[in-house]
Amino acid sequence: MIAPRPSDPRPSLLRQAIDAGARPPVPRTILCHDDHRLGVDSGAVPLLLVHGAVQSRAIWDAQVERLSGRRRLVVPDLRGHGATPLGSGQLSVGSMADDCAALLDALGIRRVVVVGVSLGGMVALELARRHPARVEAIVLSNTPRALVVNRWLRRGVASLRPQRLLVPLFALAGRRRTGRLGLAIARWAVGPHWVGRTARAHFLDGFARMPTRAIVATYRAIVESEPVDPRRVRCTCLVVEGTDDVDLIHDQSAEFASQAPRAWRVRMRAGHVAPLDDPVRFDAVLTRFLDSLPSS
Repeated sequence: MIAPRPSDPRPSLLRQAIDAGARPPVPRTILCHDDHRLGVDSGAVPLLLVHGAVQSRAIWDAQVERLSGRRRLVVPDLRGHGATPLGSGQLSVGSMADDCAALLDALGIRRVVVVGVSLGGMVALELARRHPARVEAIVLSNTPRALVVNRWLRRGVASLRPQRLLVPLFALAGRRRTGRLGLAIARWAVGPHWVGRTARAHFLDGFARMPTRAIVATYRAIVESEPVDPRRVRCTCLVVEGTDDVDLIHDQSAEFASQAPRAWRVRMRAGHVAPLDDPVRFDAVLTRFLDSLPSS
């Protein structure tokens, strides 16, 4: 007769994390993605294109059309966006960066240039901080380092959980109508060109298609995100601003470009989603930057 195996008296890592007050780890998932490979290896470092909040990998269609013949492009849907399910565990900008690293592992890609817009740029920064050996360079389009940089003020805002207001609004008006209302308020408060026509269509599609839980989790991740110190970002950086973006983006972009060891700053006529507002100009700026890299 075989004696039953004694249970391990040590608490699990999950239990230890919960007891210590830490966030339970988010189980890794392979992000749904498009992988545009070259027929022949050009030697160029692949691009990882990361979309913003309540969007999907479809925002990069113009860039894929223009750049896919020059180097390998990997274009994922972040967790909870597009075709990638939200899964379990609390979403954070850090967990999104780890998801991207896991995708690169699954594809056998050692090193990338990360191009991110808005939330996607925050993910790019976090990827460079957590996995510096994987990142050749980053392109930060319309990207805040954090919604609130000051630690104590950020904690105060996060404690209010403003993203919870979306739940009753979605219940009363529906997600698409709430998205329209939010864009109308932004147009009045920021200016008529903050969200261009194409970007508006992508945002409204995201609000209509994404589950409420995923939208709320995404905005919670943004509210709670801690800023990456620009002085610790060692890779080459390109910071792209839109002239019609909010002052928060302009101020943080200027600060980042002045403090990061190897950063260039470009301003183009666009709103908050420059790759959609003027894809031709954005692609020209991106191509010049890529051509300037030693790895190119």
